[in-house]
Amino acid sequence: MEKFSFIKKYFLGVLVCSFIGVLVYFFYDIYEVNILDPLIASLFFGILIRMFKPDLAGMKAGSSWSGKGLLEFSVMMIGANIAISEVFESGFWLLGIIIFGVCSGMFISYIVGHRLLGLDKKISTLVGAGNSICGNSAVIAIAPVIGATPPQIATVISFSAILGALQIILLPLIFPNVGIGNYDYGVIAGISVYAVSQVVAASSIVSPLSASVATTVKLTRVLLLGPLVILLGVLFNANKNIKSNKSLNLSRPYEKIFNLQKYLPWFVIGFLILTFLRSTGIIQANAGGNIFEITKILFSISMVGIGMGVDIKEIINLGPKIGITVLSVMMVMIFIGLLGIFII
Repeated sequence: MEKFSFIKKYFLGVLVCSFIGVLVYFFYDIYEVNILDPLIASLFFGILIRMFKPDLAGMKAGSSWSGKGLLEFSVMMIGANIAISEVFESGFWLLGIIIFGVCSGMFISYIVGHRLLGLDKKISTLVGAGNSICGNSAVIAIAPVIGATPPQIATVISFSAILGALQIILLPLIFPNVGIGNYDYGVIAGISVYAVSQVVAASSIVSPLSASVATTVKLTRVLLLGPLVILLGVLFNANKNIKSNKSLNLSRPYEKIFNLQKYLPWFVIGFLILTFLRSTGIIQANAGGNIFEITKILFSISMVGIGMGVDIKEIINLGPKIGITVLSVMMVMIFIGLLGIFII
């Protein structure tokens, strides 16, 4: 009876999140819809459910698990599609500029968002990751690593996506008309625009060369998500351990092994293992790609669960500060793109 009670507790919430998430994913995939991003659409559906059914009767446990447990599993599975060698394919000079851009974006987000505007450190980290790496996917992947809440995730994604869409309009109007060549414009768009789809849109209307360069730069940024997940996993968990006075006893070497999860969450450890298997060829490229497609569906389901945990009032309250932080990171990323083409 206890077993059935456990299933009953989670069943309805997981079913609702799965139904909506899968429906949204395949609707976008089959009809090639270009309005919004499927992850944002799933998030909005979850928020709407919460608005019309605030108590989430019978669904709360399942939706919470979808927005956390399933999300953590999905982040782990991303590792199966990341090969370390691919990070260096675009050349060391370009990789150096991109790494500098990512570090600068994270730093500016922390200074402007957390230090100046008083945003929670987790929010500023999400803004930095999303706008310096790969948009919504980075926000979603980083969120469970740092312990971000559903309102924090939803607000960052909403405002970053909206402001990122403005770049699609403004960048092609500004830079090609001030004497910047197609290749250089591709570097600027690839290093500064929020999401992969937005990078393609902002660059393809200028020239095929701009689109090719921008996509290469953007995908290199995406590959840096792996190292960032690991780094933040160590930093946030180490900080948590210091606060709770749970440091390792270095006189007992075996403790360092068995307490690894204190410094890396279980799904980050799994992420590392899958990345190693993909990088060594044990997981082939086509298999990694197939796993990643499944991960996209799981992300869509998780976003519904995250949306169902959001109070719209919290988004409104946090909005202006997050908007300023996002704009600050975007401006810095554009400047680094300009600096990069000047150095080259």
